[in-house]
Amino acid sequence: MSGAKTVINFAIIIPTLNEERFIGRLLDSIIGQTVTPKELVVVDAYSKDKTIDEIKKRQKVFPNLRYFQIPKSTISCQRNLGAKKTTASHLLFLDADMELREKDVLMRYFQEILAKGPDVAVATTLPDSDYWKDVLYFRIEDLAFKVFQYFWPVVTARNLYIRREVFDKVGRFDEKVPVGEDQELVQRIVRRGGKLIFLKTIKLHTSVRRVAQEGRTNYAIKMVLFGLNIFLRGHKRSRVKYEFGNFKDS
Repeated sequence: MSGAKTVINFAIIIPTLNEERFIGRLLDSIIGQTVTPKELVVVDAYSKDKTIDEIKKRQKVFPNLRYFQIPKSTISCQRNLGAKKTTASHLLFLDADMELREKDVLMRYFQEILAKGPDVAVATTLPDSDYWKDVLYFRIEDLAFKVFQYFWPVVTARNLYIRREVFDKVGRFDEKVPVGEDQELVQRIVRRGGKLIFLKTIKLHTSVRRVAQEGRTNYAIKMVLFGLNIFLRGHKRSRVKYEFGNFKDS
């Protein structure tokens, strides 16, 4: 019989809206890790599907899992509430369609954070598809993020680590930013001298549903235009629109 798992000083925060297809996959992959996060919180925007039912199933085997519900607004509101409801010194924000496939990836994530001491960090994101176009897109995206970090940091909160002390100090996610709130926060931290790193050995997986729904070429073009619009107009004045939770397969 194996002993109790080591509890690490991580709070994992997941926003949801109509995620019954994916939230169970993510929670199971977290529960199956070799270590246990101190806190695991889901903040739901009153999903109309069975998202909450999927969460409740996992609460039976993972007491650290809690969920809260707030009216749909911006995803920043959900992430900020999740942070407020936790106490761990290290915050890890994950999108609901992520997956931690390697059983020790959370342990290695935490170890690299402790060893390198960043204020902000992001792991490589891989697609949950083996289709070559999906693999190529995510490789190009990862390379672009690493290049842009030196003059205009671009990251997403699909997986985003932030040290709590820094998160609270800079004012958390800006709830008035409609799209790109994650990169706006990271840029704010970096401007104030915060340390951003890309974790070298950590790889997490994400659903390709956004790419598939938009069409792979259209999605790539859309992301470039999104970035250009935000770069030229700023996060609050940009005309970028993106509806959280609007997926045909949800």
